[in-house]
Amino acid sequence: MASNSAFIVQTVIGLVIVYVLISIVRFSLQSLPPKNYPPGPPSLPFIGNVHHFASNKLHIKFTEWRKTYGDIIGLKAGPANIVVLNSTAVTRELLERRGNIYSGRPTDYIFREHIVQDAQHILFLQNDTYLKRYRSAVRHLLGPAGCEQALPLQNAAATYLAYNLVLAPEKFQDHLHNWGMGTPLTAICGHRGAQKDKNLTKLFYDNQKNWLELLNPGSAPPIGMFPILKYVPAFLVKWKGQAKALRQNQQYFYYMMLNSAKDELKRSKAGNNGKSNGFLSLMATLLQEQGDKGGFDNHQLAYLGGGLLDAAVDTTYLSALAFIKALGAHPKVLKRAQAEVDSFSKAGKPPRVEDLDKLQYLKACFFEVLRWRPVATVNLPHTLDADDTFRGYHIPKGTVILQNIWIDSHDPTLFPAPDTFNPDRYLANPYGTDLSFEACQAEGRRISYAFGSGRRQCPGNVYAQNGFLAMAAKLVWAFDVKGRGELDLSVETGFHGGLLLGSEPFEVDFVPRSEMHRQVIIDDCERTRVLLD
Repeated sequence: MASNSAFIVQTVIGLVIVYVLISIVRFSLQSLPPKNYPPGPPSLPFIGNVHHFASNKLHIKFTEWRKTYGDIIGLKAGPANIVVLNSTAVTRELLERRGNIYSGRPTDYIFREHIVQDAQHILFLQNDTYLKRYRSAVRHLLGPAGCEQALPLQNAAATYLAYNLVLAPEKFQDHLHNWGMGTPLTAICGHRGAQKDKNLTKLFYDNQKNWLELLNPGSAPPIGMFPILKYVPAFLVKWKGQAKALRQNQQYFYYMMLNSAKDELKRSKAGNNGKSNGFLSLMATLLQEQGDKGGFDNHQLAYLGGGLLDAAVDTTYLSALAFIKALGAHPKVLKRAQAEVDSFSKAGKPPRVEDLDKLQYLKACFFEVLRWRPVATVNLPHTLDADDTFRGYHIPKGTVILQNIWIDSHDPTLFPAPDTFNPDRYLANPYGTDLSFEACQAEGRRISYAFGSGRRQCPGNVYAQNGFLAMAAKLVWAFDVKGRGELDLSVETGFHGGLLLGSEPFEVDFVPRSEMHRQVIIDDCERTRVLLD
């Protein structure tokens, strides 16, 4: 009897060992590239190429690999397939022409189970009918009519930024933070006074820091590869506490936005909307539609507005910061921009909002900033919704698709001296390339790839351009921007990586061009701040 029991135990142990060995072998084989997969660097057993994702500047690594593996690269992260699109030609074919199957979104465990949970956040919406509803809804703000209505608000915010630079120029990065959050917050939910609320600003940017850290593949825990990490107790891992705090803070912030929109709508219905000059925020507009077929419920609306704010603020702030750094390092660019805005200045005042579209050199600066130092150097990942074949390569369903936006704007065959900040390239050709205008049009090239491509591209390009021009026109009209010493413009040492590319700290002085310029900014702020308070 005892011998039979021992035999059973030994058999069970043996079966367990065999099962474990088979599972290990299977997992190891899954980390190898599938048949006819796009070429890429050798993958290691079990982990594939995941060790490469520890880099905070993946765009540089992807660009280097292009020389060896070409403009479509296959990678592995454990069992997951990842394909990098390393040229505009591949991006156009896959994300744009085949966008019906290349527009999914990965469902990351941390965000699905610990942060957004049952909410519909724009960063994680699938390519379905809700995404179409979302994009249709945000056109109230980001479409032509909405952008036109938001211009006075963007102008007032730019004036308030210049006013703060007059009072405390040494705190310019804080002022940019407030401007980057305050303007879209007002446009999205009607909240005013955020530029003065330090606690609110701190809460938002603390949320963003945690959000970006958990999104960054170089710092996020590899739960997709090692599911057992789900069960590690919270006191042993940082990410669980970080995710819990992020969810709580995000919900607080998003519902604060919802309540602000409700208050704005009440004021509007009561005829007390004079402060906003007739402008009604996006969320307040959508609240009016809740009783109609297809309207959003409160939870959906809170996350719609909050997600849109998340997507807008850091890109706005970091692009403006890169522009200021470029001005401080390139006095000739500043002088040329000042000459242009002066030509549209009347009665010793900055250009009017109706003149912004005429500022061709400042427009060129905007597109050059997006090209030179794109905030998103690699797009948020798409997923492939069906097996596909491209150039004879097999790309399996579920593959994560990454667009290397950096190479789209730094290809030396298109942009000579791509690391040089040179707005003139966009005056010579609206596409900024050495290709002719006709050739760019014929191949379907975009002026900028900084907003992504295909069905998931950011719809806020016109709104972003207007906000940038309003800010830049005020800034270069009012100030001489002088760098303190040599400013580090290198993408490798002067800018930090991660999910977003942003400048390392630097110092510049904002010197009013004259006492008249200084006083006009103060007077303009008193006149326009009613739109913000």
